[in-house]
Amino acid sequence: MMMKLLGCLVIFASLVNVTPGMANHPPRQIAQASSTSSIQGYCFSVANDNLDATARIYIQGNQVTGRVEATIHNEQAAYYTSYTQTLRGTRKGNQLNLNITTKIELDTQKTQEIWTLTADYLNTGRVVYQRQPCLLSQIRFAPGANSTTVNQSVVRGSRNIYLLRANQGQRMELKITSLENNAVFDVIAPNGEILKTEATQSSLKLPATGNYEIIVGGTRGNATYKLNVKIQ
Repeated sequence: MMMKLLGCLVIFASLVNVTPGMANHPPRQIAQASSTSSIQGYCFSVANDNLDATARIYIQGNQVTGRVEATIHNEQAAYYTSYTQTLRGTRKGNQLNLNITTKIELDTQKTQEIWTLTADYLNTGRVVYQRQPCLLSQIRFAPGANSTTVNQSVVRGSRNIYLLRANQGQRMELKITSLENNAVFDVIAPNGEILKTEATQSSLKLPATGNYEIIVGGTRGNATYKLNVKIQ
């Protein structure tokens, strides 16, 4: 089961301490871990009597991507369901012009919507998410390298989220070790597909080109960990 992000503050690691490994492949096969324009990251949450949800928004230039994870609940009717939304579009001023793919139970819906992004909130026209403090971290490889090690810690109840840009058909190898064996990761593809949940080691053939989310959390208490990332 995927680590639950609902109803909690999503925290991005502010710095990546890396130990680069030497490349075993020509540069054309190495992940495109950075680009000329930086990515801004925003996180929001909402919790009320009917909805618990978090939203992550990434903006690079005027391009927008993001993801929403939500649970709808009605205790009186004993009704509960969850849905995810994958966001793609452009930003103009404080407006996000989005193509949204919503997956709820066995149904997939596609819509076009305009959301409003300000310094304090994200307004979908139906729900107003409150801004939460967060810092974005991109995994970058040293020139000529295709692997790195992230040394970090994660506070109980929070998540550290890293972005890594890679190409379709490449293989991403991940391994996490922690002092108390209490750190795990999820991997989410650029299209919102969940590739791995609550894992400590994986080798994944990547289905698309774009930014992959690597989400690290603790299974109990605080966790100090080393995350090894390799692309080939």
